[in-house]
Amino acid sequence: MHYYLDIRTLSFSSGIISLILCVCMLYISRSRKTYNGFTQWTIASILNCFGLVLLSLRNILPDFITLVIANTLIVAANGFIAYGIEAFSGSTRRMWLFILFAVSLFVSFSYFTYYSRNLNACIVIISAILAILYAYCGYIIHIYTPRLLNVQNMFLTVVFTIQAIWFALRIIPTVFIEGIIVDFMKASAVHGITIMVFFGGNIFVTIGLIALNFQRVEIELLTSMDEIKTLRGIIPICASCKKIRDDKGIWEQIETYIRAHSDAEFSHGICPECIKSLYPEYTDGKYTDDDKKAVI
Repeated sequence: MHYYLDIRTLSFSSGIISLILCVCMLYISRSRKTYNGFTQWTIASILNCFGLVLLSLRNILPDFITLVIANTLIVAANGFIAYGIEAFSGSTRRMWLFILFAVSLFVSFSYFTYYSRNLNACIVIISAILAILYAYCGYIIHIYTPRLLNVQNMFLTVVFTIQAIWFALRIIPTVFIEGIIVDFMKASAVHGITIMVFFGGNIFVTIGLIALNFQRVEIELLTSMDEIKTLRGIIPICASCKKIRDDKGIWEQIETYIRAHSDAEFSHGICPECIKSLYPEYTDGKYTDDDKKAVI
């Protein structure tokens, strides 16, 4: 069982899959319509990739790189995901909070790595931070996304909730059941399962965020189609002044109505019939064609 939950292998495999997801995010950001927040999600996929690969190189590279830097990158990646969700949904942005989490982890991991060696404390700290970040992401998705898209995104809400619960529960065996962890790569199966939960959650979150972006594209497309249908339908227009009555019963100039329901712009001129009616002096042969063009 421990062979299948080998932390080094799981971490490296997760890093490779994160690289593939990163390439997908980069492709979408360059070739498809995206919204505020998608850039932050793409950055998060890059940070996750490097963090997991560095984590798998524990005992091969220095602890500062594989323990301090690797875990800081993972926390920063989830901070970017949360910040991107804030930007996407239009909620209050708290970049300072995510920077605080990353700096706090960097400082605490440095302390428990070089001054008071304690891997158990490191696991508790990163588990608590990730649990908070996942819970916050689930909260933003649950509260603010329906206001923007008029529909609840239960997929991302459930994924973030499961991850938040798991990382919170991970603290219990680390503190009360396990002994002192000397080498994380040889830790119990709980931590191997944690890598799998993080790995699977990373995949689901990436897919969910891509779907969330396209969901907004679909809503804008449907809105545009509704506007086109409005212009195709029966439009109440005044037989005398040619004003148009909108859905609220307000009469508007035809230029104002069409400009509000399409991308059309107007360039005004005068047709030959109106020239004869309004400016008969231009039709009696006394003026040249250039004079007529000046009026038009």
